Amino acid sequence: MCEAVPARYAPDRRGGRSTRRRPIPRLGHLQLPSAGSALRSVPLRVAIVGLVAVLVLITPPTVRIDSSVWLSAAIVLTLLSIGLEFITVSLPKGGALSLATIPHVATILLLPHPAAAVSVALAVLVEEMIHRVAVLKIVFNVSAYVVTISVASHLVGLIGNAWIAAGQTPRDVFTLAALFVVAGLAYYLVNGALVAFVVSAATQRRFLFLLRINARNTGLSELGAATVGMLFSALWIIEPAWTIVLAFPAAVIARSLQYIRQLESETRDAVRSIAEIVDHRDPNTYHHSERVASYALALAEELDVSDDLIEIVEQAGLVHDLGKVAVPDSVLLKPTPLTDDERAAMWTHTAVGAAILRKFRLFAPGADIVLHHHENFDGTGYPDGLAGAGIPMGARIVAVADAFDAMTSNRPYRRALTLEEALSRLRSGSGAQWDPVIVGNMIRLIIEERLDLPEHLRPRTTARRRRLQIAASVELSAVAAGSGRTAIHEPAASAAQELAL
Repeated sequence: MCEAVPARYAPDRRGGRSTRRRPIPRLGHLQLPSAGSALRSVPLRVAIVGLVAVLVLITPPTVRIDSSVWLSAAIVLTLLSIGLEFITVSLPKGGALSLATIPHVATILLLPHPAAAVSVALAVLVEEMIHRVAVLKIVFNVSAYVVTISVASHLVGLIGNAWIAAGQTPRDVFTLAALFVVAGLAYYLVNGALVAFVVSAATQRRFLFLLRINARNTGLSELGAATVGMLFSALWIIEPAWTIVLAFPAAVIARSLQYIRQLESETRDAVRSIAEIVDHRDPNTYHHSERVASYALALAEELDVSDDLIEIVEQAGLVHDLGKVAVPDSVLLKPTPLTDDERAAMWTHTAVGAAILRKFRLFAPGADIVLHHHENFDGTGYPDGLAGAGIPMGARIVAVADAFDAMTSNRPYRRALTLEEALSRLRSGSGAQWDPVIVGNMIRLIIEERLDLPEHLRPRTTARRRRLQIAASVELSAVAAGSGRTAIHEPAASAAQELAL
């Protein structure tokens, strides 16, 4: 069982506002965004899940088992569920995997409906109350497990009875195997679908994307825990005392997951720390990569690209200048124009950064973005002279974000440009240096004040805000008029496409 974490870390940008990050959900317990997030439809969806929970709880069981058979198992499994709710393993990008999946699956197999649902719901309720979780979250989490366990119990009951199927005939073995498979799949899929149903409303993530990201990040872990739960139920039927032997594989699963998570976390931190060191070499680029990632994320969401690309773009933005570790300070911090040799040395940073990232599975998807984020739309950029749609969409997005932050930040060779000057330069380079569709979206984000700008760029008076909006509108019109029918390699939102016409 895993938690759904609704808000991604938003870095401090020296006075800039923290932006809300769309979450990476996890199976199991739901954690809703804080006040001010997109929550309007969440209470309604939680109410729907609660209503379904009541309805399934009162439905008659598909199999009946005398209470004397399963009562002792119910007590042990309820206590075990409560205890294991508190043993979790952190997951990448937030959330936690709980070993409570083990007793949950065993409960589905050993207890009839509605006793199975009540047992798990009670364990979840106790854990939630001890952690003082908000009422809305408690309602959803308890209801979701009532629905999950009830549906799984009904499906298991349609196939047979684990207490009877634990016999010796080939037919019994086949039935028991079918019960195991159905219990595990139903638990995982129903639970994941319910979490995605609510989280998609709170975060505007696509429902199918949430299901896919769950399967990718927690599928194998949940399968291992569910398998131990199946073995627990089989051993309990044969001899309850033997279930103690499962403590060892359960501990191995938890420890292995902890090591995996630690390795992933340390890898991310190490690579990002190197990128931060590059930013910190020059006081003028302090937090540069964080701002670029923020701008790139806003642009990717505005362009309505795939959720997978949004994740890759943000991550690549954070490490896009990683290769500058190979550029000497005499070049990187030079206050006068670079010589041809110095410029060639600076240009190597994209290839160096991409080569570093390809060595790490967690960062490899963003390597091409880092490699090509200095390509120009007209084919005059580096390192490969790619043009137009031949430049990866993610690289085109990061290029605009990177250029905008560079323009509006101090550099050794010049002072930061004003916002109006930066908008003018973006417009001038639209179609030549940058993708006009992305430039148009960048300007529109600024017009509508939906970009998380540093403090010194924000208009402080109504008159200043109005002048900025007029200037940005003029630049946006110029971009739209001059871009022509530029083809975009990946489909974007219709409004974004119109900017290129």
